[in-house]
Amino acid sequence: MATVEEILEFLPGSDCRQCGASCAEFAGFLVNRELAPENCPVLHEPDYAGFIEALHELLGPATPGMRIDPEKCNGCGICVTMCEFHLGNCDAARLGKGPRPRDKVVFRMINGAAVVVHQELCTRLIQAAEKCSKCAEYCPTEAITLF
Repeated sequence: MATVEEILEFLPGSDCRQCGASCAEFAGFLVNRELAPENCPVLHEPDYAGFIEALHELLGPATPGMRIDPEKCNGCGICVTMCEFHLGNCDAARLGKGPRPRDKVVFRMINGAAVVVHQELCTRLIQAAEKCSKCAEYCPTEAITLF
């Protein structure tokens, strides 16, 4: 499963916002399957020939996961603090703080909104028998959808 960092390598990085988002936000939308690579107008320019196809290959087929509605997310960060992966793998999160920038996390706050950066780490997806859904259960705006 592709990460935001991997996807960013195939985006222009100009943050032109022609798609309505910065490149990092757009990468998050691609991971969440809310947008397609074709939604980036710059990738249709000749300098980026083949990037759309490369992104499709990187993203792979749609798999079970989660989606955060950026219109509903108020940036409270409750999903970050309730995430079972963060509590089990981030010392700062166990102390009630947000994960450090170097910590590998499921969610990260970017520009005041939660973005899924490493969905493959989600406890719900790793441990099929124990379906964790704390991020969605505690989200006060119901911005998180698990599928």
